[in-house]
Amino acid sequence: MRAIENCTESPEQLGFTKEGLQLADRIVRGGWESGIYPAAVYLILRDGKIAAWGSVGEAQPGSDPARRAAMSTIFDMASLTKPITATLLLQHAERGELHLGMRVADFLPEAAESPCGPLTLFQLATHTSGLPPWKPLYKTERGSALEEIFATELEAEPGRRYAYCDLGYILLGAILERVTGQSLGKLAENMIFEPLGMSDTGFCPAEVLLERIAATSNCPMREGKTLIGEVHDANAHSMQGVAGHAGLFSTAPDMARFAVSLFHPEDAKPMQIPPLLRPLTRRLALSRQIDPAIGGHSIGWFTAPNGMLPRGDLFSERTIGHTGFTGTLLLHDPECAVTIILLTNRVCNPEDGARMIRLRRLLANAVAGAVA
Repeated sequence: MRAIENCTESPEQLGFTKEGLQLADRIVRGGWESGIYPAAVYLILRDGKIAAWGSVGEAQPGSDPARRAAMSTIFDMASLTKPITATLLLQHAERGELHLGMRVADFLPEAAESPCGPLTLFQLATHTSGLPPWKPLYKTERGSALEEIFATELEAEPGRRYAYCDLGYILLGAILERVTGQSLGKLAENMIFEPLGMSDTGFCPAEVLLERIAATSNCPMREGKTLIGEVHDANAHSMQGVAGHAGLFSTAPDMARFAVSLFHPEDAKPMQIPPLLRPLTRRLALSRQIDPAIGGHSIGWFTAPNGMLPRGDLFSERTIGHTGFTGTLLLHDPECAVTIILLTNRVCNPEDGARMIRLRRLLANAVAGAVA
């Protein structure tokens, strides 16, 4: 199998200016120098081939020996777990095992009388369910996170409001487990990670990987604790580290394999990377599925006009992407076939993340500006 890391060409061969990509590198390094994150790794691809890459900082600040960030560094992906969950959902749709109009109660009969029982898979996947965006499920006294969600009242009529919602993706993860009889982690391994050769990706990393994992901190559930190999998200941690909204750990090269399979299935063939989705299914992942009057989301990804999509000013309105609370990003513009992967552990800084939000947009502009 030809490694994604070896699928490199010069910036000029891929239609970038070398100077433009140097500006992008400077932005990532500037984020480290200014203390936004202690470590970062990035990849920039075009047509599924790597044009630029880099790493900066210490993955585990203060460790002895020092552990510098590298392409092999494993990061807590946070909400970049959601596109994985959505991809699994679409895979099972094209197998005829479910359709997006089915309801939560069709799979979780114990939710039949709850406010979330009538919600559809489509509404959960596009964040139009009416559920509140977040809830401290780790504080529940009801016995489980799912029971707490079942007891949660809706904040809006389903389908009428877009509100980015962890609870919906937690439900999707539970539904996929019920449909398949497998844990979400094992399902993702069987359906995505193993077929794509994503050997450093998964939930609940093994102890042997700990020295390669970027540290996180400032989890409200574990104040004052540095986390290495434990998911940062408190709700996912309370669910044994495996959930539909968060919990995934991965590397930049592994995420590049995922991106190439999803965004460039034809270019993936020389690398023997199989397509994750069939052409008609890919449309649901790669294009907006909700009324732009309320927001922008596909099955799994931010789309225009969603303000959470950090496409900057220059990438097209067909751009899709997703971010993670820990400081992660996967962005793709199909019009120019450019993909950006940025992985950081910005939660080591206790600030609110506003500088990270700005940096992602500056990076998008610099990469788009490098297209010759």
